[in-house]
Amino acid sequence: MDYKELADLIFPNAKPIEYYEEKYPARNLEEGSMVTRFAPSPTGFIHIGGLFGSIVDTKLATQSNGVFILRIEDTDQKREIQNGIAQIVNGLADFGIVPDEGMISETEEKGNYGPYKQSDRKDIYQAYAKSLIQKGLAYPCFCSPEELDETRQKQETAKLRPRLLWGLGKM
Repeated sequence: MDYKELADLIFPNAKPIEYYEEKYPARNLEEGSMVTRFAPSPTGFIHIGGLFGSIVDTKLATQSNGVFILRIEDTDQKREIQNGIAQIVNGLADFGIVPDEGMISETEEKGNYGPYKQSDRKDIYQAYAKSLIQKGLAYPCFCSPEELDETRQKQETAKLRPRLLWGLGKM
């Protein structure tokens, strides 16, 4: 099996990355403009660290005539709380922070580069994962959670950065 066949097997319905590159063209911003983002998880109230980061991100975007984005990192749905996005949006607004793009309520968003909820971006990520597999730059891992944990523990004990290296050979 070659890389293209493997990619088609894993992601049979993924669109080509060119689709997303056309859908989300480079922003028409002046040179030096910054696009910043705050990506909290809707698991509770905004904390001081998140507030500080979003203030810095807003300031950098504003000073550079850029864009500040609020993207919600909602992939840990076990810890998500009811009205968590509204708490984040309202908590930022209490400090005068309003995103240029991103989530503006539990269900509404503004901007041309969405979706702005991480879980709704799955199709985009699958397209790029498929492209990387086709090029031989990524590969699937068939390890069990226990095997991954054992490998991570061994690497940490040896004071190595945790990572997986097997599976990089030619198919």
